[in-house]
Order: sequence, then C-alpha cells, then structure tokens
Amino acid sequence: MERKRWGGVAAKVLAAAALLGFGGVLAWAGFGAGRPAQVGEVVFLGDSITEYCDLAACYPGMSTVNLGIAGDTTGGMLRRLEQVYAAGPRVVVVHGGINDLLSGSDGGQILENLSAIVQSVHESLPEARVVVQSLYPIGEGEDLYFTGQIRDINARLEARAAELDYRYADVYDALCTADGRLDGRYSDDGLHPNGAGYLAACPVVRAAVEKAAKG
Repeated sequence: MERKRWGGVAAKVLAAAALLGFGGVLAWAGFGAGRPAQVGEVVFLGDSITEYCDLAACYPGMSTVNLGIAGDTTGGMLRRLEQVYAAGPRVVVVHGGINDLLSGSDGGQILENLSAIVQSVHESLPEARVVVQSLYPIGEGEDLYFTGQIRDINARLEARAAELDYRYADVYDALCTADGRLDGRYSDDGLHPNGAGYLAACPVVRAAVEKAAKG
C-alpha cells in the first residue's frame, strides 16, 4: 500500500521525532534516564502533550509528577517505567500513541504497548491504580486521514478498560468538532492543546483520577 503523503501536523511531528531519534529513543537514553527520581501521588506518563501541561494549574491540590517527554512513543514509555515506580504513586495516568501513529506504527502495536504499560504497573505497583487517556484529536486538513485510526484505537482502549483494570479518560470527545477534528479553539498548531485545550481536557482526566483513587 502506498503511504499517504504527510501533511501539516504530521510533518511537524516527524521533524521533531527525527531530532529525538524516532520514538523517543534518544529522549529515553538521554533526558529520561538522567532525570532524578521524583515522588508524587499522581504520576503522568506521556509525550509532549503531557510534558507541556502545567499540572499544578490543571490539577490543584494534587501531588503530581510530570514524566512527559516530547517526541516519546508508547515503546519509549514502556522502556522508562522505572521512573514511574521510583515515584511511588497512588495513580498513574498514561497518555501516548500519536507519535507512534504519525511515525508509521499501526494501532495494534500502540495497543500492545499501552496494555504492557498497564500490566507492568499493576505487577510492580499492585496498590496503584491506572488511568489511560484516549488519544487526542488532531487537525489541519490532510491530517484528518488519521482520525479514523485514532477513533479505532480509542474505542479499543475503552473496550479493554475493564479487562485490564484501568480507568479510561475520554478526552477526545472533549476536544473535537463534529467531524472529528481538533477544535481550533483548543490548539494553536493542530496537535498540542493550548491553554483553553488543557482547561477542557483536564476535568475529564481529573474525574477519572479521582474515581481511580477510590478503587
């Protein structure tokens, strides 16, 4: 099958990922491994969408640790779970997959990696609860090509929640328009949430975290 020509947002992501060694390999080897251990009740594991989030502003009253790394993939997150374990959290919030998808990985591999992350957390931190966020919508014309894949992955993540014992946070619906695009009010580049985007997404995640913390 001929690969579709990359458009606006995808091209930006691929350029950034190239600098980081596609899939966050260099991010993991350099930035990730060198980070000092942090302690917090809620750990957020993810890519740039997580890294750029002001957790203190979005989740006041929560003791949080931000383990987002720009350019990272679900495979990169899986390789740096020791950072999560070192924090000793009560709740782990996982978000990732868009960098995998835009780099050419299929939905099956993304789901496999996210499932492995959840299972590893359960095994290493049996008292901790897990929240898995949906993939976020993306915008800008041609990149709408990925919307069907994102929706499919999200549907499968939601369907697996009970089986794998995690809370599913459906941020996608909070940020998209009727046709599945990332609402322009919530992003300045068609990929990352802006301030308004985070304010729209965080209540969905917070509700899932609070439910997870109650068991």
